[in-house]
Amino acid sequence: MSLAQPWALALALLALPVVVAYFHRRRRTPLRVPSAMLLRVIAGQATPKSRAMAKPRHLLSLLLVLLALTGLVAAMVDLQRDEEHPRNYIVVLDTSASMGATSPGDEQSRLQDAIERLRSAMDRLGQQDRVALITADDKAVVRVGLTEDHARVLEVARDQRPQGTSEGTPAALRIADALCRANDYAQVVLLSDGVGVSVPQGRCAIEHVPVGRIGANVGINALSVREADALGLAEVYLAVGADREQPSEVEVELWLDDQLMEVVPFDLPAEGEVKRLLRVPMPPGRRVTAQLRASEDDEDLLAADDMAWAPRRIGGRVRTLLVTSTRLSFTAEALRLHPRVDLTVIGPTDQTPTESFDLIVLEAGRPAPALPQASHVAVFIGHAESSPSAPGATRAPGADLGFSVREAGVEDAEIVRWSFDDPLFRFVSFDEVQVPKANVLEVGEGQTSIIDSDRGPLAVVAHEDGRELLAFGFVPHESDFVLRVGFVNLVANLVEWAAPPLPQAEGEEAESFAMPAIESRVDPPIQIPGTTRGEWSGPVRTHLAVWRLLAWLAAAVLALEWLLPGLALGIGRLWLRLAPQRARRGRRAPRKRPLGRSRSDDPADGRSNGRADGRAEGSKSE
Repeated sequence: MSLAQPWALALALLALPVVVAYFHRRRRTPLRVPSAMLLRVIAGQATPKSRAMAKPRHLLSLLLVLLALTGLVAAMVDLQRDEEHPRNYIVVLDTSASMGATSPGDEQSRLQDAIERLRSAMDRLGQQDRVALITADDKAVVRVGLTEDHARVLEVARDQRPQGTSEGTPAALRIADALCRANDYAQVVLLSDGVGVSVPQGRCAIEHVPVGRIGANVGINALSVREADALGLAEVYLAVGADREQPSEVEVELWLDDQLMEVVPFDLPAEGEVKRLLRVPMPPGRRVTAQLRASEDDEDLLAADDMAWAPRRIGGRVRTLLVTSTRLSFTAEALRLHPRVDLTVIGPTDQTPTESFDLIVLEAGRPAPALPQASHVAVFIGHAESSPSAPGATRAPGADLGFSVREAGVEDAEIVRWSFDDPLFRFVSFDEVQVPKANVLEVGEGQTSIIDSDRGPLAVVAHEDGRELLAFGFVPHESDFVLRVGFVNLVANLVEWAAPPLPQAEGEEAESFAMPAIESRVDPPIQIPGTTRGEWSGPVRTHLAVWRLLAWLAAAVLALEWLLPGLALGIGRLWLRLAPQRARRGRRAPRKRPLGRSRSDDPADGRSNGRADGRAEGSKSE
């Protein structure tokens, strides 16, 4: 055993006044009476004692009080077993939106359940065990450092609300691992439903305490609004995911501020996601909101993903220069249809405009020095053309911008990959696009391929001299790509790519929200890789602490010391009350004598008759 609070031994000095109080003899006060003879007969002859200390009359009470004091002092000293070292627990509490799910029949959310498990575990900790609290949602935040104030940790945990995603969990676990390695007898505990949680590599073991049950859910997983595309309509992109046992039908309401614009039906599979691209006329407004139309029969564990919103900010004007050698250009027509494009079209040998532009699109070769200043340049590299400065020489568009052709005139190149998550390819698909003739580009230093074919790269992006550069290895009107809606979306993406940023108005809401699909799938995983599944019951004190045992013992002894005299007095009084009743029951009732018989004739009175006869004989002898 070891002492956790040695200073508490000073409380043992309280035993001295207790012993003195029990051994102290009361001083008798002399009283004047007419005669002391009767008192001497009653009390007997005794010599008065002058000493203040005498033999205690209540020795049992003294022993009980001293035993209670010993228990209280030992409880304050906090005796600990040798194997019970003070431990450090670093708790990572998942506060992402999925922790707000509530299963049917449950009154508490997953986060409330996790906090209740935290409270139950801390009730079994030792006084010197320390706890740290780190929350994880979109980011990791150290809420409370290692402290013995368990009530403070629980108070902060109860103030948390489920929100955001689980992206901050890896960072939170790295912080917990660093705290674990910096302290002895430390342990990392993860309280989470495990939805969307990934565990980084670390030195300390992580005990995962799972919360939540499986159940059905449906939610909005994506919402975006793109203002005024090349067809003059606003585009709204929606994605709704389902995780249910059977297919279902839901409806999504689209609101512009407080005005209902449209109700969109969705036929959802049992498990999966459905995406819709809507082109709708949109009146002036600030924010677009998508909300699931609830049904009483639908089971939905998570309410946070039933709504998504995106700010609506109308972009500024985009000054665009198109260099083309043909009078009929699909690119020119798509740019003219865009309501925010101020378009200027020139030929390869026309005079260079004096003003600057936001976007330059090259469908024909033109020397870089002959181009006006622009922040964004897009090049469609087609067949080589004669150079006006050097007759007989050929030059491909974009050669002066750092792009080079590895193989020219490749026929029937098949597109096998493109960066579909790049903003340039938003709502753009190259599936089964026929490219009769293309140029395979060389990926130089600082350049990145964003479209790959079976023969090599067909699109490359670069950043050079403060300009954003983009090169395609084919001209759109030389393929069937211009016949697809993806071409219109690509032109609109180029306009958004080159649009100058607008200053945000005061009070304008710039952030958007849509619950990721990984968070909407609220079924807890069976096991999170890199963790051990448990109930946080390892080194936690599962038996009664020594100080608590001694405290209860002291309280019991004090109660016995106070109750024992009263109990004895009550039993004595009850005994005295029952004694006369027992005496009356023990007496026999006298028998009735028959008429004509004297008491002396009764055989039961033989003793009396004998006495009478003896008296009679004695008187005769006299």
